[in-house]
Amino acid sequence: MLNKNFLTFVACGMVSSIGDLLYFFVFSWYIASATQSVQYMGTIMLVSGITQFTASIFCGAWVDVWGAKTTIAISNAIRALLMIGLMLVSMTQAPSLYVLLPIAIVFAITDASFYPAVETIKPQLVSEDHLSRMNGVWYTLARTLSLIAPSISALSMNQLGIQASFLIMAGCYIASAALLLLVRIQKVQTEPKPEAGKWKHYTQSLREGWIFIRNSRIMITLLSLIFCVNIGANSHGLLLPFLMKSMNWDAQHMSYVFTWQAAAGIVCGSLLSVKSVKQPTFLYVLLGFLGQGLAILTVNFSSTLVFLCLNFAWLSVCTALVNIFIRTMMQKEVPHRYMARVGSLFATISMTSTPLSRFFTGFLSDRLGVRQMYFWAGAFEVVVVVVFFMLYKQITAQPGVKSQTEISG
Repeated sequence: MLNKNFLTFVACGMVSSIGDLLYFFVFSWYIASATQSVQYMGTIMLVSGITQFTASIFCGAWVDVWGAKTTIAISNAIRALLMIGLMLVSMTQAPSLYVLLPIAIVFAITDASFYPAVETIKPQLVSEDHLSRMNGVWYTLARTLSLIAPSISALSMNQLGIQASFLIMAGCYIASAALLLLVRIQKVQTEPKPEAGKWKHYTQSLREGWIFIRNSRIMITLLSLIFCVNIGANSHGLLLPFLMKSMNWDAQHMSYVFTWQAAAGIVCGSLLSVKSVKQPTFLYVLLGFLGQGLAILTVNFSSTLVFLCLNFAWLSVCTALVNIFIRTMMQKEVPHRYMARVGSLFATISMTSTPLSRFFTGFLSDRLGVRQMYFWAGAFEVVVVVVFFMLYKQITAQPGVKSQTEISG
């Protein structure tokens, strides 16, 4: 059963997420309006993206050493101060790149540390039988917020102004920190805190996280599967505007597709938040990815808006199932004291195939056409799933995770 303690933590996480979603919308709009420079925007987004990617590798180890609750509190405090700083900066007429860039970098680092800390705490708040239900609740709320965030951001800026919007974001982070005080978390053994300058301690923690993944047959296979699948799956969002153009449809038609996609994901997450899947297996993940690949593949045959909307709705359902099942499997496989470093390494490595996907999508689309690219991207994902399905019995034949003694030894 999802208890009051967990629901309080959900509120803590969602309020912080509102601050994040407002930040990405309002900050980018502020840069565009205050600087009138695409170069400023590109530089800030590039540097902050690289910073967040790099920080995500190391932040998991930091969370496991210092504790997840402490990490969330520090992250919220720093981001609140940054928003107040941005409010003050916005009072100037022409903010310098050398002012905005450090703010974006620090935000990226603190934001990267927040999510592995959240993932460490979540499985400690519910029983193991309700992990998938808990992930369903979290996924549904996160998708709902991402759907309404642009409207909230626009309303905030139009009615209250940029400066007030930055203060609202600071208030979100402060409220998240206050809600965290009400959450009771069982004591989890953490790594000994290193002395100042002991970089070796953190690299050792990262190494232990990688050894854990490598020694777990199910984890290393899951990581390989996601890496390969992402090469095909990450192409559909990039191609959608070009698909609309090829069918002589406008932005209004694309908004219908996005709405159906978001609604289907929310409905799927809602259903899983009501009924828990007690023991999701690797087979469930394979079936989810298979459905995802088929949905992308059949976009090639879409000729009407209704068919396309239903297609992307089915794609969203499969994506929601995969997301929830993978999180639940990891929460069952990984001990709490390794969760942050394993989770951050897992996410970082699995997503390194995204730039590869973007490159191949752009290169091949100009030669094959948008529709054919959808077909081959989906076909690639289906082939990957079939290969891993053939290995399924071998993957599940042996225990997934070795003992913690073996890991650290």
